[in-house]
Amino acid sequence: MIWKLLIFLAMSFVVVMAFVTPSPMNPANTLGPVDVYRIFYFHVPQSWVATLAFLMSMFFSIRFLQTRNMAFDIKAVTANRLGLMFAILATVTGSIFAKMTWGEFWNWSEIREVSIFILLIIYGAYFALRSALPDPDQRATLSAVLSIIFAVSAVFLIFILPRIYPSFSQHPTDSVVDKSGKLTMGGTVSLIFFTSLAVFTALFVWIYDLSIRLQNIYEKRLLEDK
Repeated sequence: MIWKLLIFLAMSFVVVMAFVTPSPMNPANTLGPVDVYRIFYFHVPQSWVATLAFLMSMFFSIRFLQTRNMAFDIKAVTANRLGLMFAILATVTGSIFAKMTWGEFWNWSEIREVSIFILLIIYGAYFALRSALPDPDQRATLSAVLSIIFAVSAVFLIFILPRIYPSFSQHPTDSVVDKSGKLTMGGTVSLIFFTSLAVFTALFVWIYDLSIRLQNIYEKRLLEDK
């Protein structure tokens, strides 16, 4: 119970501090209202959690292929489900930022927006294909293979592709670290950002654990009814 209270307090700290402290972006470098850059404290952690979830799914998918244990299939699909949810949240917050800074919610020439659109499409296809297969073993096997491929694709689309073609991105390229790998944030911004990163990760772990428990209860009752 205490860790749930800690998550609540930490998230409250992030929300309050994100709005009572100066904007994380220097007003001289902004493309729009300086206050819109406060969304940075939420958008980046959401993207991080989505990537973490997809990588977790890849790990559990590998374990399923090694052991054929259906428990790993449940863990993998749950991670993908939450990863897709956080990816959607990152897309929404990113679109809000785009509207306030670039004047439009979506721009097909912006590589990060195109990348996350592709990401949403491939994971939407993952769930569509999974639901189309009635055989549990076949469904779990195909899902595992797709999870491994898509997780690698997610890392490439989120972190690598935008850095290969930086000229196609209007996003700030040094909002966290510069090209030499050094932090570009001041002390206050770092405190809020890394607290947000930690609390979003903890929130994901909590929701993930709860989802696994509920899924196990559902599977158990399903077997009892047969």
